[in-house]
Parts: sequence; structure tokens; C-alpha cells
Amino acid sequence: MDYKMLSDVFLKLEKTSERLKKTEILSEFLESCDSDDIYAVVLLVSGRVFPQWSQKDIGVASMLMVKAIAKAYGRSEADVEKQWQRLGDLGLVAEDFSKTRKQATLFKKLLTVKLVHESLKNLVNLEGMKSQDKKLAIISSLLTSANDAQARYVVRAIIGDLRIGVADGVIRDSITRAYFSEIFWKDLLKLKINKKKRIEHMLDVYNNKRILVSLELKEYLSDVEKFEEKNTVTYLSENEITKIADFWKKTAKYDVILVNETDFGNNLKSKITGIVERANEAANDFAMIAKIAMEEGVKGLEKIDITVGRPIKVMLAQKAKGIKDAFDIVGKPAAFEYKYDGFRLQVHKNGNEINLFTRRLENVTKQFPDIVDVAKKGIIANSCIVEGEAVGYDKNTGRYLPFQQISRRIRRKYDIGELAKQVPVVLNLFDMLSLNGKTIVDEPFEKRRDNLKKIVKETPQKLILAKDIITDLVDVAEDFYKESLAKGNEGIMAKSLSAPYKPGSRVGHMLKIKPVLETLDLTIVGALWGEGKRAGWLSSYTLACRDPDTGEFLTIGKLGTGIKEKSEEGTSFADFTKELEKHIISKKGKEVDISPTIVVEVAYEEIQKSTNYSSGFALRFPRLVVLRDEKAVEETDDLNKVSYIFAQQRHNN
Repeated sequence: MDYKMLSDVFLKLEKTSERLKKTEILSEFLESCDSDDIYAVVLLVSGRVFPQWSQKDIGVASMLMVKAIAKAYGRSEADVEKQWQRLGDLGLVAEDFSKTRKQATLFKKLLTVKLVHESLKNLVNLEGMKSQDKKLAIISSLLTSANDAQARYVVRAIIGDLRIGVADGVIRDSITRAYFSEIFWKDLLKLKINKKKRIEHMLDVYNNKRILVSLELKEYLSDVEKFEEKNTVTYLSENEITKIADFWKKTAKYDVILVNETDFGNNLKSKITGIVERANEAANDFAMIAKIAMEEGVKGLEKIDITVGRPIKVMLAQKAKGIKDAFDIVGKPAAFEYKYDGFRLQVHKNGNEINLFTRRLENVTKQFPDIVDVAKKGIIANSCIVEGEAVGYDKNTGRYLPFQQISRRIRRKYDIGELAKQVPVVLNLFDMLSLNGKTIVDEPFEKRRDNLKKIVKETPQKLILAKDIITDLVDVAEDFYKESLAKGNEGIMAKSLSAPYKPGSRVGHMLKIKPVLETLDLTIVGALWGEGKRAGWLSSYTLACRDPDTGEFLTIGKLGTGIKEKSEEGTSFADFTKELEKHIISKKGKEVDISPTIVVEVAYEEIQKSTNYSSGFALRFPRLVVLRDEKAVEETDDLNKVSYIFAQQRHNN
């Protein structure tokens, strides 16, 4: 496939902010792709070169990109920097230079999707002497062969910020729509798109489609009969539609299904979307999901299962107002556990091999040899995936240490053994996802927890089961809550005994109960180069939360408090600068835009309404709590959570 076809789709996606329109554009494109191209296409659309679970990183900083653009277009680096200042986006700089190229390049290659993807993969594999020169050659070769918008998106793909507003939800829905029957119901058909009702738009554009219409809808909306003029239309009752077993377009009789009732349509759509979502929960690889959906349909997707050694997105908790509220949500009796101030760790055991993954799917096995050793001896199973919270503790007092202390171990690449002695950790296990080759995420929590207890041989201050109780009494749960706080923990967790494990979902059957105004996990999307004693450092960091629909990041304030002057005192301006500088994507004067890559936990005095930030809110007096190395940027708190805290704040006042 010509890369121009993909870059044209990127242009369309970038120009629209409507999620449904993005899904329509992307699904139509995916449906037109060949089997040989689909894997690379979906990876590139998602802004990745490798699947989400992979540890590989391109490792190209903005300044290397400046050199590559200069080399590709015969410009000076000063020219590139000047244009970067003007346009604020290196992708647009490359596009501009491509348009004004003085002469055609000799030996110019045809840019294909495969060539771009393979070239980006090669960037990852380059290490050692002259690796930067080799990366420079690969990038400039791609740019030399790129025309206009192709150059824009090649650069953005390498930097890691496509700016097309396509999050995982859009990709999931696009795969579903591309390869399985589309579902619409009466209320959706009546919605207006560009001043026309959806059904009117569909009547204009649908041609040679296989359409199934429920008899109930036909009775209500006679316009559906007009589809018969250019399409093949079948009528069935909604009761008969429920008996359809396969909605894969290659084997099903229908491209589109139109029904009457909203609940019925939603249930039908959820059934199809759920198959795709469940497969991706196990695989963490939408590119593979798309290829299997295209080639094998439902039967292929249903074969995908959790694999020991491949990390799974963790299940996330919502917040409860208190014990009574928690009981109302998860039911009685409920399980309560200590909520530790550590970091989530997923332990994969296969024979004598142990792999440790953080919640952002990062492999930290080398950083925690002490946990590896105790897991080999203390987890009595041939193979399994278990979850817990790793917490640092003081060797002298035995008390747990705050997360800031243990976070040093996540980042450490050398002297690991020495740091392990200085900051020992205990792993508190609380859940199990797989046991001896069998996936158990669909089993109730009570059963998963019982299985976990059977295979764990506890070692004090090294490997233990998370402290828990099961009760239906508010007073007992309150006492347990106070006990947890007294021991230096953040609070407690409340869990439904009958609930399954939902990878990657923030669920209502697992709740956290904490005593303080809840902090926010945010990402950094901008900064200012400092002056005076902070000259040479990035400072005044622009914070952003996530739009839950598009996945885009919305600004919510600026952070300058809680950051240290010296690294030995905690996370410093120098530490932030070192991490963020390589992710600068545009700059104007002292202001820089930064590709969202890190997560920071931020406290604040209150949340206010504000038109100064794209989220519509502003944090009053934000301060850094800690850099959350173990969290992926996709776990940044979303606008719904900010709105909820704002509403609770007003209610409490």
C-alpha cells in the first residue's frame, strides 16, 4: 500500500474532532486494506511501531529530528530551527520543506506503508557506536522519498505524536465496524449529521449494501423501505435477530442491521464490540486483533487468550465516599483490603522463570531481583499470573515507606543490588488472573482470592498476602479502615466478592476509600525554559487530563511547586528536564510543547471553573506529589473524574 493513502487518512482524521466521524473514516479505510498491510496500518494509526506491551522504543529526540530534516532537504539546522519556531511543529516543518524542495531527488523510493513501518522498526534496533548517524540516515531517506503530508506524518510518527486524535476506543470501534455488521437503532437514525438525519445521509451514500431491518423499525419508520432501491434489504423480527450467531461480514448475510429499540440495539452492538474488546484485553495488540478479525472473524478472536509472559492491563478502581457508600455499590458482604502506598506489580511465573511488569506494562524484572527470588520460592504453581502491590519498608522500624522512596528502584539501571539493600520491598499479593495454563479472569473475586491463598507460601517482609477481611458490618469495616491508616497506608479497597477481573477497565465493583481530597494523575504537555537559577531547566509545567472520548489531552493548570532543586532531595527540575527534553515536539520562544509521556501525581487546594485551559477547569495551587514512573500516559485521569471531583467539592462546601 502506498503510504500516501495512509497519510491522506491521517489528514482527514486530524481535521475532524467528532469521534463518530473519526470511526467512520478509519473503519472504511481498514475495510479497504489488504491482509498484508493491515498489521502495520493499525500500529501506525495508533502512533506505535510495536504493540503496546512491547518494551521497544524508537529513541529519537527532537534535536536529532532537526538534523534529519536539515539533511533531507539540504537546509541548515538554523533554517529548521527558525521554521520550527514559526510553525511550532516539526512535522509541519518537514511538510513545508517538502513542498518547497528545489529539485526532484535522484533515486527516490516509493514510500509504502511496509517500508515506513520496517524503517521505524530498524531505528529501534540501532545501538552502540555511530547509531545516531545510522538513525539520521534512515530518517532522512524516508523524508527524501516523502511528499507533503507524508513528510508531516513520518516525522510525527517518529517523535511519537501523530496529533490525529485517535485513541484506543476509536480503534476498537473502527475494527468492529470494518469487519462486523454495523448496528443502528431508531434514535441513532434520527440524529442529525451535517443538518441531515443519519437515515437521510445513509440513503444518499449506501449502495449495494446488505441491510437487515427489524420489522418493528419498519412499522415505525417507513423510510427504511427506500433502501431497497440500491441495496439488498431483508426484514426480520427482533426476536429472530437475537438468534443470529455470527456477525462477521465475510460469513454473515448483512453489512448493516437496523433495529427499533435503543436497549436492543445497544445490547447487540455491545455483543460484537465485546468480542473485540475481550480479545484485546488478552493481547494488548489492536494490530493483531484487526488482522485476525479480518482473516478469521469471531472464531479467531475467541481463540486469543491471556499468555504468561505478556503483560495485561490492570483493572482500575473507582472512588467511594465512605464505607456505607462502598457497601451500597459492591454489595454485602464485601472484601476489604489495605490500600498500600506502593506500586502495582504483575508477576508472571512460567516454570522457574519470573517476569515482573508495572501497570504501564514495563518489564522491571531486572530492577527487583529480590522479588524474583522470593516469587520463585513462594509462589507454588507451574505457571500463573498474580497481582500485588510492592511497598518499600524501613528495615529498622518495619513501617512502610511512602511511594517516593521505592520509585527510585523502578528507574534504577545500575547498582541495583545495593539499592535493594537500602530500600527493601515487600510484595503484597491480592489477585490472580491465570493458574497453570487456565485463564480465570471471569471467575468471581472470592474464588480467585481463594486460589491465590492456596499457592502462596508467605515470607514475612518479602512476600505476603494483602491484609484483608470479609464483612457485611459497617462498624467492622470502619475499624479495619482506621487500622490501615494507623499503619501508614493510604486507606482501604472494597471489592465485590462475585465480580470478574476486567483488564484495563475502571470498574464499579472495586473501590478505593481514602481520607483526603483525591489527588489527580496528570501528564505534562508543555513547559517554559527557566531563567536565573533555573536557567537551562524546563519549569512551569503545563498539566493535562485526558478526554475520555477522543483520548486527546486537555490542559488544566501549571505545575511549579513540589519540585526539588537537587535530585538527592527528590524529583528535581533537572530530572524533569532530562526526561522531557527529548519529547519536545514544538517550541516558540521559551515555551515548548511536549509529547505526553510521563504521569505525575498532583495535589491541589481546589478545582475551579476556568476558560484559560482547554479542559474548562483549573487546579488552584497544584503541587507535585510524586512522579508515577509505573503508570502509562493512557492512565492519566480523565475529564469525567475532574468533573466528578469538582461536583463533590461543591456539594461538600
